[in-house]
Amino acid sequence: MKKLVLILPILLWSTMMVSAQKKVACIGDSITKGLGLKNGEKTYPEQLQELLGIDFDVQNFGFSGATLLSKGHKPYIETSEYKQALAFQPDVAIIALGVNDTDPRNWPNYGDEFEKDYSTLISNLRKVNPKVAIYICNLTPIFSGHTRFLSGTRDWYQAISLLIPTIAQHNQVQLIDINGPLKSRIDLFEDNVHPSSEGAAIIANQVSQAIQGVNQPLAVALNFGDHMVLQRNRENPIFGKASSNIHVKLKFNQKTYQSQADENGNWSILLPAMPAGGPFEIQIQTDNQQINLNDVLFGDVYLASGQSNMAFELKYATGADSLIQINSPQVRLFKNNNLVQTNPVSWDLATLDKINKLDFFTGNWSTSTKEDKVNFSAIAYTFAYELAKKTNIPIGIIELDVPGSNTESWIDRTTLENDNLLATYIHNWRKSDFIQDFCRTRSDQNLSLSLVKNQRHPYEPAYNFEAGIKHWLKTQFTAVLWYQGESNAHNIELHERLFKTLIKSWRHNFNQDLPFYYVQLSSINRPSWPRFRDSQRQMDQQIENTFMAVSSDVGDPTDVHPKNKIIIGKRLAKLVLAHEYKSKINADYPAFDHYQKKNEVVTVYFQNCKTLQTKDHQPLQGFILVDEKGFDLQPESMSIQKNRVIIQLPRDKKIKEIRYAYSPYSTANLENESGIPASTCSFKID
Repeated sequence: MKKLVLILPILLWSTMMVSAQKKVACIGDSITKGLGLKNGEKTYPEQLQELLGIDFDVQNFGFSGATLLSKGHKPYIETSEYKQALAFQPDVAIIALGVNDTDPRNWPNYGDEFEKDYSTLISNLRKVNPKVAIYICNLTPIFSGHTRFLSGTRDWYQAISLLIPTIAQHNQVQLIDINGPLKSRIDLFEDNVHPSSEGAAIIANQVSQAIQGVNQPLAVALNFGDHMVLQRNRENPIFGKASSNIHVKLKFNQKTYQSQADENGNWSILLPAMPAGGPFEIQIQTDNQQINLNDVLFGDVYLASGQSNMAFELKYATGADSLIQINSPQVRLFKNNNLVQTNPVSWDLATLDKINKLDFFTGNWSTSTKEDKVNFSAIAYTFAYELAKKTNIPIGIIELDVPGSNTESWIDRTTLENDNLLATYIHNWRKSDFIQDFCRTRSDQNLSLSLVKNQRHPYEPAYNFEAGIKHWLKTQFTAVLWYQGESNAHNIELHERLFKTLIKSWRHNFNQDLPFYYVQLSSINRPSWPRFRDSQRQMDQQIENTFMAVSSDVGDPTDVHPKNKIIIGKRLAKLVLAHEYKSKINADYPAFDHYQKKNEVVTVYFQNCKTLQTKDHQPLQGFILVDEKGFDLQPESMSIQKNRVIIQLPRDKKIKEIRYAYSPYSTANLENESGIPASTCSFKID
């Protein structure tokens, strides 16, 4: 009898534990089922069970190929898994359906019934348990390598993605974002549709947070820290992480602001617009935690980005010694350090894994101490120093660049995928001639040890946006500084498309009409560069709110990284002073405007100059004539009159085109009265 007395309480306790468990039904397609996972790897419902613990009973009711649409090619409501899910009478239901509805057999025919069919599924779950808590998920990504991506899948996927939040709202169910954490992780999708076990873990984590919240320390995003500069005269969001639903207070300038973290622990507080000034202290606190941000200034904030010539450090620049020694307390720096340099070596597995996880950039705000400025971009620091000196306004400069990176790597994935040309190669970039051979060869060296099919790399399309730019999208900027193009000079027409796409992408994603101040490529003995420089000049005329600094006069015949960077930073500063601060200076390069031809004399008119001159008053050089057979000829004579260049054509040749500064390494020497050099240009003549 004593044994029976001991056993009965144990059985009773076990029965109570089982009955007390919350039943969680995971309803979905092959992604829920776990298609593509290797032996021993766990599905998202299995990993969700581990996260939720013994108080929950998680069951997988996924069916591979299932459609939400009741008239689709494999309707979920006709499966035995659906019947089992209803019989389970769940307390919590997680629905992740819709990916297979992008099939051409489904959406074109029955897409109008998607909302009705989803509402019916939700209603049927409530019939078996009126108290069921229902969560619906947005779609996991379908990447551009999918075989039907451009033949309809992309567009139908987007239509469904827009509809799901509306369905959640109308049916009063909670929406779980499983797309956001996965859309930047193509490395987890070997077949472009089904996530790996790590991808399943991300889904499980998002679902777990929705069900039971998250417990984590109070933190601010990496954008914020001591010595930072916030954009003056605009509202600035301060944001970070905390435990789910916890109240967060922010004290600033003798006022208190409040917010509440959402179920994923995200919080955000908007600071009011402030004039230039400081320093201030910002205090952020919960009931038992506090963060202080000290020495905060309000001024103008700039983003400096691109590839190696933007990354070129101040300590290596010609004539930088005096600049390094000068104290500039108004200039604050944020350098996004690269995890590893893209040198011709193989990266180890730990590095490759960090790159896949987008852990490529790290940094923090600092004052412009000698130790910090010497390793900062020479162009960006010179620019910031000149602005602070001329305006007496605090300047925050954020350096975010990757040597060797191409334009594609800085554009967001959605924009790339929505371009019918770019979407054809971004997923297969290491084998595509659209990508410069240098980028493909170097990435092959770096990634030689990787076993991941879609291994990430900072030369990969979208990577630097996803790993770097994305973190700064809520930051208010005065303008962008851009120096890039060397890794796209092999295909000028493609770069024209990419550069315009990049500017549009950033302005859309930052939700700001960002002015772009960019550096034209320098001069070097590489044959495509003259036409590339001319293309950059033409885009400066075509794209609104862009301004170009010429650098061809300080190039190097063999070195792609010319060391005379200080003058480029100063030219950018003058451009910004003229266009953002409305200083009455002529900072723009002399630009070809039009020509007039009379007999054998061509008069070339230039904008942005009162008078033209030559550097150091040397004889004018750099103009080349092209005859009807394509041969280059020298002008008979040339002279300068105010804003015009007078060119005498040869009498015995028919000239069809005039070019200026069209040698790869150029010694052309035309400039305006401010000493700003004229740009490479070309124009046809009758």
